[in-house]
Amino acid sequence: MKLEKIYIFMEPYDYNYRGQGFYIYPWSYNSWDAFQKGMEEKKADYPPEVEEWEFVDSDGLNAYGIDMDGISEKDWDGIQELAKFADEIGLDIYDIEKVRSDLGDVDVDYLEESYRGEFDSLLDYSYELLDDIGVSDEMAERYFSFDKFGYALRVSGDVDAMFMDDWEYNYDSEDQAMDALEEFQRRSDAEIGEYYVYDLLGSLSELGAETMKDYFDYKAFARDLSYDYDEYFGRIWWNH
Repeated sequence: MKLEKIYIFMEPYDYNYRGQGFYIYPWSYNSWDAFQKGMEEKKADYPPEVEEWEFVDSDGLNAYGIDMDGISEKDWDGIQELAKFADEIGLDIYDIEKVRSDLGDVDVDYLEESYRGEFDSLLDYSYELLDDIGVSDEMAERYFSFDKFGYALRVSGDVDAMFMDDWEYNYDSEDQAMDALEEFQRRSDAEIGEYYVYDLLGSLSELGAETMKDYFDYKAFARDLSYDYDEYFGRIWWNH
């Protein structure tokens, strides 16, 4: 909703005038002072004995309402800034207000710093994040899928090749090589992957960046990101 179409409803404290308040649109005015002038013009329609006014309701922004002035000058300006930022990233004022509230009643500066962009999920964000920062050695050790890598080695024939290619240099006979292969194949996929990386290559870094990405567990990484990031309305926010 456009900010200028959001109303507040003010009502006299005097019980003789309950239900006889007025609607006003604070952000249809070009300044808080102009809004207050508009409030005074509305109040002037009531008898002189009506001196105190109560904020009753608004069109979705009740948390900002105050008695007498309707909206404080600070909040009038703050919501203008909030709406401007919301418009820049394609959200409406109600969406950005929920984000602001859920992140701890933060201000616009916090939201601007926290905003990470438009993504369908944290999983989608994790792909872009790793494209930007790369996979560190520490991240590789934590998220590399030895299970998937070992399975790929098994089905591609690489495990067979480890034992049967040039078997004569490692075994006394081809049958002996076959026996060793059969015993090795009893290992789990993860164990095969770990053997290949640590026993044959020496470390994960020897696999190369592309292979690291191919077998990186993005789902596990995205789950861990959820401790520090939130998704609202198809957008990612750093909840620092």
